[in-house]
Amino acid sequence: MRGASNLTQLGLPDIEVVPYGLHACHFYEGAADLEDVLVKYFVAGLRNRERCFWVTAEPMNAARARAALQRAGVDVAAEEHNGALVIKEHADWYADAAELDVAAIVKQLLAEEERALTLGFNGLRITGNVTFLTDESWHRFMEYEQAVDDALSGRRIVGLCTYRHGVGPSNTLDVVRRHDCALERHDRGWQVISCGPGSLALPTTR
Repeated sequence: MRGASNLTQLGLPDIEVVPYGLHACHFYEGAADLEDVLVKYFVAGLRNRERCFWVTAEPMNAARARAALQRAGVDVAAEEHNGALVIKEHADWYADAAELDVAAIVKQLLAEEERALTLGFNGLRITGNVTFLTDESWHRFMEYEQAVDDALSGRRIVGLCTYRHGVGPSNTLDVVRRHDCALERHDRGWQVISCGPGSLALPTTR
């Protein structure tokens, strides 16, 4: 990886490149919105020769994720076979969200980055949709988000966490505080709408 760029294509219009180590969030309106964002995100990752790791949850389960990528021109079976694409249901990755072993999951995430680099990929690209969270599991999951935010610094990982619009002002603030930035699509196109203290600086994209 000597001499490798610290920047990668995000895949969303108007936000051309982002640095590795980025931990971003996005609040989506519905299934079609979520599909549009994540398909673009992963098509760009596969094009960048990154190992793409998709942790799915309703309204877009693993079967729908595979079908959406296939419609976008991705040979899903081939990419899964060669290790470039991993699609998991959330229960296979997070297990019991209310009793989440934060340290163990973060360790597993960093191990996936090491595996990606060992296999010759340029880095790891990951997303998780969190519709499975409940009031009881929310606080523990925010601890996990903070641990991920701390762990990604300096790593060849790009993370995009997706949340439904309408989680409430307090929960929205919880999420934004635990990510480098929030990405949103307005009439003027995709924008970085919020960055927390100490977050990564995004390059100029337009």
